[in-house]
Amino acid sequence: MKFFGRPRQSRGYDAPPPSPESAISLGPGRSWHRLLNLKKNFFPWLSVLLLAVIIILPLTLFGWLIFSTNVFIVQAITVVDARDHTLEATKKIIEQHVSQSPLDKNIFFVQTDVIEGNIISSLPQVRTVHVIRKLPGTIKAIVQEKTPTLLLLSNGHYYFVDTVGIPYEEARLDTLPGIILPTVKNNDQGSTVTLGVPVVTPSFVKFVQLIQEELPQHAPAQVAEIRIPSLSAREVHFLLDNNWELRFDVTRAPESQLQTLRQLLANTVTPEEQQQLEYIDLRIQDRVYYKTREAAPTAGDSATR
Repeated sequence: MKFFGRPRQSRGYDAPPPSPESAISLGPGRSWHRLLNLKKNFFPWLSVLLLAVIIILPLTLFGWLIFSTNVFIVQAITVVDARDHTLEATKKIIEQHVSQSPLDKNIFFVQTDVIEGNIISSLPQVRTVHVIRKLPGTIKAIVQEKTPTLLLLSNGHYYFVDTVGIPYEEARLDTLPGIILPTVKNNDQGSTVTLGVPVVTPSFVKFVQLIQEELPQHAPAQVAEIRIPSLSAREVHFLLDNNWELRFDVTRAPESQLQTLRQLLANTVTPEEQQQLEYIDLRIQDRVYYKTREAAPTAGDSATR
């Protein structure tokens, strides 16, 4: 059978040509995908860049301020809560340390813990010290000084002694505290006193304090003077304002010796003898000796009296 007309062209196996609508939609779709890929690749780098700026810029500025300017150079040193002579001595120690600091007295290179150790070791009167940096250029020291427990008189010099028996400062009229301190006189002229080095034991200090406070309740007099034969002696002598001398053993409890004294005065020594009493010796355990003027020493058994 024959057909007449134009022959039909074969398109092979190709897909049908896209319609005008679908051809138009391909352009914007490809552009959107490219933009999306660009954002995915750009944002991580942008985050890294911002992070680098946030970290590096302040560090650079800080380094410039430290190494290239005088902003953090120590300009002032302040010391608080200290007496004038302690203040000046503390300031001098800090200035000496700061002058040796790297980078021309840069405050960040000042070692506050080293300064504190130097102050404590150099100034025995200082109990605690806290050194801090106050930006941009101030070093501040907060000092707490020791409180004297007793006065020691040795070779014509008075010393403040702390609670552990360390003489930490030579006492002067302008440095005396506003309270009355027990004053212990050392009769040994050959002994030497070194500031910062213990001269008596902490138990000795407590012994003297307790006797000073409690003695008026056991004897009809007040303490006028306290003496020791030497700095290493195991005894202490209390001179009263009625001319009595009481001798104590500092290695035994002061309470028991005061109790013995009370019993002796109440039961053994008569009022007439007390008028002439020269000394009472409590240094021997379970025994007590007393002597009146122009009389031989009398022994008493402290366990029964």
